Amino acid sequence: MKQSDLKIVTDDTLKELRSLDVITPDIYTDTFKNKLKSLNNNIDLELVNFDGVSENLDKLFKMQKQTHKNTQVLKDNIDLATIAIDKKDNAALSDIKNDMNTLQQKIQELENIIYIDDLTKVYNRKWVYDKALKDEKFTHNGILTFIDLDNFKSINDNYGHTAGDKSLYLIASLLERIEDTEVARLGGDEFLLLSKKNNISEIESVLEGINRSFEDKSLKYKSHTFKLSISYGSSKFQIDDDFNTINEQVDNKMYKHKIQKRGINLSKV
Repeated sequence: MKQSDLKIVTDDTLKELRSLDVITPDIYTDTFKNKLKSLNNNIDLELVNFDGVSENLDKLFKMQKQTHKNTQVLKDNIDLATIAIDKKDNAALSDIKNDMNTLQQKIQELENIIYIDDLTKVYNRKWVYDKALKDEKFTHNGILTFIDLDNFKSINDNYGHTAGDKSLYLIASLLERIEDTEVARLGGDEFLLLSKKNNISEIESVLEGINRSFEDKSLKYKSHTFKLSISYGSSKFQIDDDFNTINEQVDNKMYKHKIQKRGINLSKV
């Protein structure tokens, strides 16, 4: 199966599932298979690897169980509050308020499960579409930056996935320090920055500072040492601009930055 075809199917699947609050493995699998069939009826579905879905099974069950509990607590408190108001029972209302505060904390914990990337602890792709956008359009003005780690595949291949995971976590922690900016991991070694700043050079100056900080030092993992750097591209956006259009722009700028760093003549690419 071609990588380009798999990306099309994955993107279509994620787009359809974004509106759902909870996604079970069965829902994901069925949606993915239907999208795959619509692309090419002759593709052998047995060759498609769904290991990534099973890895999140415990998380999904926890979300469903806690959501059910939260819903029941909310219903019970509404009933109790109605009775307490009728009886003007201030003590009961105080207890209900405490229960609702606890419920709010539980809901926040669920949001962390849904919207936080397990590995890097920054936001994930779902957060971008649910919280930063509305109908895939921006809800405020700002700057979008696409970031990609250089030669990340070689880090995984030569030094192991643990070295790669630690590199991702390190980069994410550095990106989180940028003021007035939210960080999201799209997947793999790709990150997005959504900034309310209006000066692209200010963002890119910070990112270039991250690269400079790695120039004179190497990362060490066990007996191995290796270099780390990032490539990036930024564009301004306005309220109601289409996210996919701006995202394509910053992706292209990131690619140009990457090949410029390699000393490739862009006119021949």
